[in-house]
Amino acid sequence: MLSRTKEDACVFLDSNGLCRIHAKFGEAAKPFACRIFPFSVRPTLKGWQVSLRFDCPSVASSKGKSVSQHESGLRDLVRLLPAPLSISDDTAALQGNLEATREETDGLMDRITRWVRDDRYSMAIRLVGLARLTSTLSMAKLVNVRGSRFLDMLDLLFRVLPEEAKDLRESSTPRMRGLFRQFCFAHVEHATLEEARGGNWSKFKQRIRQLRKARRFLKGRGDVPDLRGLAGEVVPAFAQVEAIGIEEGSTEDVESLFQRYLLARLSGRECFGDGFFGWPMVPGLAVTWLSVAAIGWLARYSAASRGRTSATFENFISAVGVVGRAIARLPAVGSPAERMRISYLLRDDGIARLVKDYAF
Repeated sequence: MLSRTKEDACVFLDSNGLCRIHAKFGEAAKPFACRIFPFSVRPTLKGWQVSLRFDCPSVASSKGKSVSQHESGLRDLVRLLPAPLSISDDTAALQGNLEATREETDGLMDRITRWVRDDRYSMAIRLVGLARLTSTLSMAKLVNVRGSRFLDMLDLLFRVLPEEAKDLRESSTPRMRGLFRQFCFAHVEHATLEEARGGNWSKFKQRIRQLRKARRFLKGRGDVPDLRGLAGEVVPAFAQVEAIGIEEGSTEDVESLFQRYLLARLSGRECFGDGFFGWPMVPGLAVTWLSVAAIGWLARYSAASRGRTSATFENFISAVGVVGRAIARLPAVGSPAERMRISYLLRDDGIARLVKDYAF
C-alpha cells in the first residue's frame, strides 16, 4: 500500500487530483494496483476473483460503467500478473480451528447474500439480524453440527431472523461504545509519507501518538482527535458526533450504499480466510457488520467536523471510502488486538447493539 499525505490523498496526485505518473509517463508506467483501480483481484480455484473498491467515489455513488463493461480491460490487465504462488479455495475455519467445508462455506454465504438482498425488510433490520445471527453462531458448538445439519440449522435461524432483529431493544453499553470507537479509529490511522520515510525514532513517536489517540477514543470524552481523510474545519467533541443524525431524505441512498458495500465484500469473500487476514468465518463476518456501523460513526464525524447537525449522503461516501481502503490493507484492522475486541463485542449482542445504534 502506498503511503499517503496528511490529507489522506495518494502521494502521486497533483493539486488537481490527477496522477503525475500518468501525466508524465503514460498509463502503462503506473503501478498495477493503480491501473486496475477501482478493482482488486486475487487468485482462486475458479480463476481470478474481482472485487470493487469502495474508496473510489464513483463506486460508492454507483456511477460510471458496470463491471461487465470493464471485463475486456480487466482480462488484459490480469494477463500481466505473474502466476500466483498460492491459490485460495475461499474456505476458512468456521470458528477457532474448526475448518469449514466447501458445502458449509457456500451454504452460509448464499443464505447471507439472499438476506442482504431481501427488501421486504429495512436495511437496519437486515443488519441487526445478521449481527444477531453471528452472535448465535459464535456461541454454538458447531463441532457437533456439520454438513447438512449445519445448513438445516442456518435455515431455522434465518426463518426467525426478522423477529430476532425486531426484538433487540437494548442499546450498547459504555464499554461497548468505547471499544467500538477504537475499532473506528483503527480504520483511519495510517502512515503519512513523512512518517513512512522517518527513522526508528520517528516511527516510535508515531506509535506513541497512536496509542494516546486510541486511549482517547476508548474514553470518548473531550474533542475527537484529527481523523485523516475525514476532518473538516471544525474540531468536534465526541458528544457532538454522537448527537448527529442522518439528513432527511438520505436514508434510502444510505441503505443502497450499505447493500452494495456488503454484497461486494461477500461476493469477493473479503470477510474471512485469505480475504481477511486469515480470520475464521464467524468473527470475520462480525467485523463486516461492525464495519457498517463504523461507516455510520465516521460519517457523523465527517458531518460534525464541517459544522453540520446531520450527516449527508456525501459524508457516508467519504466514510465508506476510508473503511473500504482499510479492509485487508491496514494491518491494524486484522491485528490480535482487534480479534480480542471482536470476541468481547460478540457477547451479549454487542455487535448487534452497535449496528442498531450507529449504522443509521
